[in-house]
Amino acid sequence: MWLFLRRRLIMWVVLAIAVPLLEWLLGKVSAELRARKGESAVTRGLDTAQSGIRTLRGKRR
Repeated sequence: MWLFLRRRLIMWVVLAIAVPLLEWLLGKVSAELRARKGESAVTRGLDTAQSGIRTLRGKRR
C-alpha cells in the first residue's frame, strides 16, 4: 500500500510542480535568448517545447 501511495505522490509532484516550473523556465530562457540574439532555431524550439507542455497540461493561451 505504501508503494502505491508513494507512486501517486511522486506523480502528483511531477504534474503539479515540475511541469509548470518547466513551462515557466522554458518561457524565460526563450525570452532571454530572443532579447539577446533575436529569433533563432533555438528560440523556436523552446517555444515549441513550451507549447507542447501547455498542451500536456490542457491549457490554452
